[in-house]
Amino acid sequence: MNKLGKFTKSIFESIADAGETLLDITKLRGTPVQEILELSYDLVSHKGLATGIALARQIVARYNKLKKKEKLEYFQALIKITEVDIREIKMKAEALYNNPGPETREELHKSLKTKCQKLFSRMNMAPNGTKAIVKLREDLLDFLPEHPELKPLEVDLKLLLTSWFNPGFLVLRKLDWDTEASILEKIIRYETVHNIGNWNDLKQRLTESRYCFAYFHPALEDDPIIFVEVALTKGIAGSVQSILNDSSNKTKRNTAIFYSINNCQRGLKRIPLGNFLIKMVATQIAKENPEIKTFSSLSPVTGFAEWLKKVLLSNKSKLFEKDSETLKMALNPGWHKNPTIVRKVKKPMMKACYHYLVKEKRKGRPVNPVARFHFGNGAELYRINWMGNSSEHGLNDSFGLMVNYLYNLKNIEFNHENYMVHGGLAISKSVKKLEE
Repeated sequence: MNKLGKFTKSIFESIADAGETLLDITKLRGTPVQEILELSYDLVSHKGLATGIALARQIVARYNKLKKKEKLEYFQALIKITEVDIREIKMKAEALYNNPGPETREELHKSLKTKCQKLFSRMNMAPNGTKAIVKLREDLLDFLPEHPELKPLEVDLKLLLTSWFNPGFLVLRKLDWDTEASILEKIIRYETVHNIGNWNDLKQRLTESRYCFAYFHPALEDDPIIFVEVALTKGIAGSVQSILNDSSNKTKRNTAIFYSINNCQRGLKRIPLGNFLIKMVATQIAKENPEIKTFSSLSPVTGFAEWLKKVLLSNKSKLFEKDSETLKMALNPGWHKNPTIVRKVKKPMMKACYHYLVKEKRKGRPVNPVARFHFGNGAELYRINWMGNSSEHGLNDSFGLMVNYLYNLKNIEFNHENYMVHGGLAISKSVKKLEE
């Protein structure tokens, strides 16, 4: 943590210590959940700064001690304060309509804020409060599949975290071998796209032609939020093995390949961070390396194998009827080692991947999360690469296919607007030919 962060934290600790003298927590009675709920309700209605920070610190400390079952009970109780007063909102909206102005607009805004949002906002006053709330949302997301009734709570948290983790509050850092070991250790731990086996693997990804950029938030000390790994190459690379196994310093590099993007905080899932990161990194690389003219990702086709297996084994589906028997050859272990099968499977597999990325949609957007991410950033689906990832994971996840999404800095804003407004997808001519 930098000096300013330590100083700020010490101030809040001192204020919380002073506030503790005004609290009488000895009167609390009941189960751990009942006690933390009583403190939470007090914090929502409390207005004093010192006691408010002290209450927030107590809640954070007690939440961290709750067992999994108790956390669920706490969340279920908080649902009661996620509701808003519809009559009040209607009244405030009518007041704004009849008398437009900053005062009536502010009153309407206040009426839209739930007590639960107030609770989490005030919990953020505690030392390490932001970190605690990110962890709280991580716990909540784990409960959601079996407890969808908790969704209003998640909505409140997402609204707050989206504003707190606005890119304007984030700090972009270029990491290298001289970066603090504690941060580099976290990069190894958080890398989930292409595993970093040890420190030597990491060092190879931080050479002269290999970069790592990460976003940090002042409230999370030296814990990265999201990071991207970049390789400078000659031309657009189509194989991740060629990147991971190449540590040489070739000349005439003209392309930056974003080959691994990792979200580090599960509690920030679905908080938009990566789109800003890509654009910031591309701008910085272009400034530092004027010879780099092309920017592209080398991305996994996450979930493609699982989706295609379901389609091929479904009696109801009529997709790929002509090629279904050929494609089923790829369902057998070791298929990629048989040259005859590989030759037969390649073309229909590439066409199936094109269909999955472009045609399979939910609510007008591609079902593939990586495609949604890059199209939303204004990138172009430039190329589908056969055996782009020949590792066991790559074969199991996408039959070895990988995709290049091209970031043409002149077109990304137009592509982004076209996607967001009309759902339009930027696709290269060579990829479109797969539809024929």
